[in-house]
Amino acid sequence: MLYAITLAMFWLAPGLGLAGSLDATVEGAKKEAKLVLYTAMQPEDSTKLVDVFKSRYPFIDATFFRAGSAPLLNRILAETRANRFLFDLVSGKNSDLLLLQKKALLGTIVSSELASYPEQFKDKQNRWVDIYNNYYTIAFNTSQVRLSDVPNKWEDLLSAKWSSGKITLDPRSYDWYFGMAAAWGGEKTADYMRKLSQNKPALRDGNVLIANLLAAGEFPIAVTYAHLIERLRMRGAPVEWVALKPMVAVPISMAVSARPLHPNVAKLFIDLALSREGAEILTAMGRVSTRLDVQPSAKRLDPKGLDLTPLHVSSDEMDPEDFRKVFGSR
Repeated sequence: MLYAITLAMFWLAPGLGLAGSLDATVEGAKKEAKLVLYTAMQPEDSTKLVDVFKSRYPFIDATFFRAGSAPLLNRILAETRANRFLFDLVSGKNSDLLLLQKKALLGTIVSSELASYPEQFKDKQNRWVDIYNNYYTIAFNTSQVRLSDVPNKWEDLLSAKWSSGKITLDPRSYDWYFGMAAAWGGEKTADYMRKLSQNKPALRDGNVLIANLLAAGEFPIAVTYAHLIERLRMRGAPVEWVALKPMVAVPISMAVSARPLHPNVAKLFIDLALSREGAEILTAMGRVSTRLDVQPSAKRLDPKGLDLTPLHVSSDEMDPEDFRKVFGSR
């Protein structure tokens, strides 16, 4: 009965063609022979997934177009206004995919691999799934911060001991701001951010840069991504991070186009990306997969052991102006 229901869902799902089995999907993919992935993921992540896909299906010309989050979203919206639907799959920040979902530009994902992803990291209608997360944390340089002084909760950053540039964050940490609002509510978050700004945190562009500067001792405290700090710590750098309540998780998600030109190929690719093999590829690249049966590179990054608040807020609902005003960034 379950198989029959699953099969019926596949036949009825918008945007995924009429393939009713793996063999039929592969046969359909041979005729389509092309894949177009639009992605805001880092090039090395996309390249690795595409290369593995090509090795498995050498008859498919698999390509991807990579751009930053905003340029990629603008490209898709511009193409849509011109009634052009050129991508089969899209991956990037969940906030951008939520905006595409609002505009009915995402199809339904039909994959048995979805069962291996927690409910909190996928859409109830299977329009998107979070394939990995970046966790915001408080990180510190262990050579500069005594164990007794380590900030163990967000409110600890308001102490005067961390004023005048001792805390650093990215001036574009809008997703952290809105993630905290999702966890705490708007009023508490606005009050907290205003008090934090009074400590005059230093602003540095890019979380990779911030993590490296923290390790180099340029400042003692940073608000940045846990996996970047964990990677440096495992290499011997004098850095550490704190498991906070809450920790904002910024999801990188994947979805299928509502009108894919190559629906069978799209299904094969998303099956690979969501599979254990695909998740392990991303893990090997230093990502923290959301798949239940894949362990992160460090056990303490396991989402099951953390108090995560996934940022599932559409891009059009996140006006960065408040953040900019509070922290004086542009």
